[in-house]
Amino acid sequence: MIITGEKNSIHTAGNKLRYINTVLTFIERRLTEELNPETIAEIFYISRSQLYRDFYACTGHSVKEYIRKRRISNACEKIKYSDKPLSVIADDSGCETIQAFHKQFKSIVGMTPLEYRKGDTYFYFFPYAINEISLAVKVGAETIPECDVKRFYDSCLIGIEDRAIASLGEIKGRLFGRNGKQIGNRLCYDLMTERRGAGKTDLYATCTVNYNEPEINDGWNYLYNIWLHASMFEESGEGYFEEYIFSGGKPRKLKLYLPVKKRKAQQHIVITDVCEMAFITAREKGHNAERRASEKVMAFLQEHHPLIIRNARRFYVCAEDNTYECGVECGGNFRLPALSDAQAGDGLEIKLIPAGQYAVLPDNCLGDISMGAAKMDLWLKNNGIADENEPFFAVYETADGKFDNENICMKIYKRLKFDTNG
Repeated sequence: MIITGEKNSIHTAGNKLRYINTVLTFIERRLTEELNPETIAEIFYISRSQLYRDFYACTGHSVKEYIRKRRISNACEKIKYSDKPLSVIADDSGCETIQAFHKQFKSIVGMTPLEYRKGDTYFYFFPYAINEISLAVKVGAETIPECDVKRFYDSCLIGIEDRAIASLGEIKGRLFGRNGKQIGNRLCYDLMTERRGAGKTDLYATCTVNYNEPEINDGWNYLYNIWLHASMFEESGEGYFEEYIFSGGKPRKLKLYLPVKKRKAQQHIVITDVCEMAFITAREKGHNAERRASEKVMAFLQEHHPLIIRNARRFYVCAEDNTYECGVECGGNFRLPALSDAQAGDGLEIKLIPAGQYAVLPDNCLGDISMGAAKMDLWLKNNGIADENEPFFAVYETADGKFDNENICMKIYKRLKFDTNG
């Protein structure tokens, strides 16, 4: 459900989703025709400003930008896989002149149409999946006041926020919180209380959720793993946090703040030759499967091959349904020693990734790989590219052994059946 603060909004939360879904379908069916926000607003009996607000909240794009990117995405397919003249493709893309088409194409894709046709890079701007929307996300400048920080330590994660708030006593002004740095087995939660000062204004994606653990977790998962992937923004690296909204002296809602900036470059799928890779992996199913599979591999390596951990630069993740396979690169010559019955039961094995041609999608969101995999799957189907019907997998690669977000690159892989140069 969309959460909106407008008491007199024309559209209820459910209706807003339905009408934006209809708008997206309307746009998709008329991409080669004349389209503008004014006409769309008239057809759906709403004001242009209302359309802009609702569309932006649901998709993270303005109406005009969404239409431009979808048209250019379709133009990319025609440039790669058809003999249509650029003048015809430009006309289909809503550009009155070939010069305007070249300018728009380069601003979105980062290269000219001819460079795109000759290169091995593939651009695709994916139609928005309205059924994945669960919250209204606002992107805009937010002023955060100067704050005093109090660190609250506890051995139990569940309910740490409530205990941290209770430790403050009387609260005056705005209150913010975020996870702090753990010390040993002592978990930390940082509370930030407002104080006098000018504050700081930055760009944030925000949404509001009820103050309960499931909705808070769902809110962050949606904001980071779904909305951010599909929007025109990326993290700014300033660190996320939450603002408490009180009623009757108790926190009733949380406003989630994700610092963002305009995405510098669109995600490009590349078809490329990949050398053989080898990982020592483990599989787990069910709750926390990814974490448990990773811990199993790390525990084995720490005991038997600590040098592999010390020198590891690439890490493997593959997800199918509720099963995760996770691993650490070990080199093609590595062999597992004779395992005890307990270790054999852990399902440790060597995973060989065969050399060949792969579709590769770099992804700057380091969370759930399913969004990137869905994008690549749709792109492969739309372009008629055959694959080996094997699961998608991700490889995380670190730079200089540093494991912070700025030094980790994630790429999603899919092995293909054919030689694109043939």
